[in-house]
Amino acid sequence: MEKVFEQIDNLFVNGVINGIISIIIAGIVLIAINKLLNKFIKKKWPDNYVLQKRIKKIILITIFLAIVCSEVKFLKSFATALLASGGIFAVVIGLASQEAAGNLINGAMIMAYKPYKIGDFIVVTGHNVRGTVIDISLRHSVIETLEKTQMIVPNDIMNKAIIENISQIEHVKANYLYIDISYESDIDQAIKVIQDLVVKHPLFIDGRKDKKDPLVPVIVSDLKDSSIQLRATITSEDNVQGFQMLADIRKDLVTEFKKEGIEIPYPHMHIVK
Repeated sequence: MEKVFEQIDNLFVNGVINGIISIIIAGIVLIAINKLLNKFIKKKWPDNYVLQKRIKKIILITIFLAIVCSEVKFLKSFATALLASGGIFAVVIGLASQEAAGNLINGAMIMAYKPYKIGDFIVVTGHNVRGTVIDISLRHSVIETLEKTQMIVPNDIMNKAIIENISQIEHVKANYLYIDISYESDIDQAIKVIQDLVVKHPLFIDGRKDKKDPLVPVIVSDLKDSSIQLRATITSEDNVQGFQMLADIRKDLVTEFKKEGIEIPYPHMHIVK
C-alpha cells in the first residue's frame, strides 16, 4: 500500500496531498471569479452577453489546465516539451488558422461595438442574407432566415459587410409601398384610395415629427414606359408589423382600384385568328 501511495505521490511535483490541495484551491478561486465575472458581464452587456461568456470560459479553463499541468509531473514535462517545439507548431498552426484567427478578432470587435445582438432582424448587404440573429459565437453568427433556415456567416464577413439593423429603431419603422397605375388612371384618386386604406389599417401608427406633414405621404416615384409608379411611406411600430401591413394593403388595393376604375398595368396578349 505504501509503495502504491509513494508511486502516486511521485506523480505530483509537490506531493499528492499538496498537489490536490493546490488544484482544489485553484478550482474554488476560479469558480468564485467565474461568478463575479458573470455578474459583471450581465451588467455590462445586458442584452447580448453570450460571446463574452464564451471568451471568459475559455480563459478560465486554460488557467485551470495550466495549474493542473504545473502540479502533475508528466503533464508538466509534456507541456514543457510542447512549448520547446512551439516554434514548429506555431508556424504550422499559424498557416492553418489565419482565417480562424481573423474570425476570432472580428468576433471580439463585434462584441465590443455591438452592431447587432441576438434577436435583431438584420440585412447583410451584398451577401443576400436577411433574418433574425439567433447566436453569436467566436467564429460566426447564426441567422435564421424568413424561410426558417439557418445561415452560418463567419464573423470576418459580418464585420466587413454593411449591415442594416432593422430592429434598432427608436420609435417607428418607415415602410415603402410601391404600386403602378396606368397613365389613363386618375392619380389623385389613386393616392386618396391608398391613404384611406393605410389610415384604416390597425397596425398603422402616426410617425410624423411635424403634424403639418401628410399623414401618409404618397409621391410619384417614377414615370415608366407603360405605367406611373407611386410610392407611399407607411409607418409601423416595427418591421414585422410593417411587413404584415404592406401585405394586407396590397391585397385590398386590387379590390379598391377596380371599384374606382384605376388600372394596374400588366402584360396583355391579343391572339388574332
